[in-house]
Amino acid sequence: MDYLNALALREKASQSSRAAKGPPSLAAWKGMGPCGYHKPRSLATISIGYLLILLGALFMSVESFPQGEDCHVERCSDEYESARQDLGIDGPGPHDNTLMCTVLRTYRHCMITTPGCQGEISYYSLRSIVRRLMDEHNCTTVGQTVEPSETKPRPPMVPAICLYKGKPVYRHCSLFGDPHIRTFYEEAQTCKVKGAWPLVNNDYLIVQVTNDPVEGNTDATATSKLTVIVKGNPECTSANFQTYQAQSNSLPGTFENGHVTYGPYGSLELIEVEPGRHVEIHIRYIETVVIVRQIGRYFTFSIKMPEELVNKTAGLPGDVSNDLDLCVRGCPLSEQINYQEYLAKRRFARPSQTRTSVSSSSSSSSSLSDSSDAKYSSDGNSPGEPLVSRAYAEKVCRASKLVDFYFDSCVFDLMATGDENFTLSALSSLQDVVKFHPSAARTMDNRTTLDLYDKQYGNGASGLLWSSSQRCGYCRTGVCFGCQRQQWTLFLLCLTLLITAVCSR
Repeated sequence: MDYLNALALREKASQSSRAAKGPPSLAAWKGMGPCGYHKPRSLATISIGYLLILLGALFMSVESFPQGEDCHVERCSDEYESARQDLGIDGPGPHDNTLMCTVLRTYRHCMITTPGCQGEISYYSLRSIVRRLMDEHNCTTVGQTVEPSETKPRPPMVPAICLYKGKPVYRHCSLFGDPHIRTFYEEAQTCKVKGAWPLVNNDYLIVQVTNDPVEGNTDATATSKLTVIVKGNPECTSANFQTYQAQSNSLPGTFENGHVTYGPYGSLELIEVEPGRHVEIHIRYIETVVIVRQIGRYFTFSIKMPEELVNKTAGLPGDVSNDLDLCVRGCPLSEQINYQEYLAKRRFARPSQTRTSVSSSSSSSSSLSDSSDAKYSSDGNSPGEPLVSRAYAEKVCRASKLVDFYFDSCVFDLMATGDENFTLSALSSLQDVVKFHPSAARTMDNRTTLDLYDKQYGNGASGLLWSSSQRCGYCRTGVCFGCQRQQWTLFLLCLTLLITAVCSR
């Protein structure tokens, strides 16, 4: 392209030089004697003017360009460069002659179909250069070209005010399942939080969720409504707030007013990744991405935001202006559930309903939750007896490749609801943290057991004897296999001690 520009400048200079000299002067006619006729000078000048006008009009009629539009010859230069890149000949030569002809024909076709270029010297210069290059490569005017739709359009230049210029260090927050939250500061919690709660509320956007009881289960809650409000930015998007709202069985592919993008540079865009199941909101001037998924009847939420903006809007210690923002502060203590203790103490608990498979729909879990066992425990902070056994829930979650907090959440949700959709919620949230916060993902332990909690809350191997009566409290009438095993162990130990004492006499 530098070569073409140089030739165009040289051609333009040459034409300007010729124009400066003007037409050659007509020498006065010298006749033979006094009878010689001298043509009037004024008539000669007028004739030359008419001749130039006539030639100009004829030239333009031959070129047959549409009238009355601006000449956008730079568009042809962009198509030429894009065609070279597409065909892999954008570097230094030599290049395949067939490919060069394809590119030059693309340039020529664009030039001869560009309207409104009458009198543009640069246009005619570039066109003559293209013809000369086609002759050098023995190119025909008929043949293959690169269609404009196949070229890669160059995005408009984004002004600095609509670009994020901070450090490329990001924080991630997610909400999923029954519900579980991973805050911007990597706290992992399981909460009740029924009703409407703010997740994010800062200078740039607001995110609020509504958590309702899982259908057919009065104890477990999940997100049934989610609202994202992007605050106005006149320079990059719009002065007005833009709202996105999702409700159960409805995950729209647009903002509330039907738009999917705002601003001349696409600074705010909603992308429907999978209709009805997965949308993403990109707020490019602050390098923030919000992901909303619908799995079954309920939603999962993830956000990636620059750390500087998170810290800026998190407030100073003691600042209570956004104390209820779950992504910043986490759940209030009164709303938190000790999921670790719940999982440990129900290691051998018999499910309230006998089942051989896990439900994949909320209707199935509804039929299982009629039992009075599926109520909150006496402390009111954690669900009661599980709908499926912990061993079975562990097997399902382990098969889904879930680890650490996401494995715990999966087991908890399956035991509390019996709905396999919550397994998919945990899996999608794990995928988001790997994508948005890879440094945190690299520090994971890849744990797929609950042994740590069993030991912490007295149900590990070290607590086998003293905790037997406690465990058997969950096994009514002594039919639980775990309780029988402990009773037999105690019996054999006592028998061994008795035999040893008798034989030692």
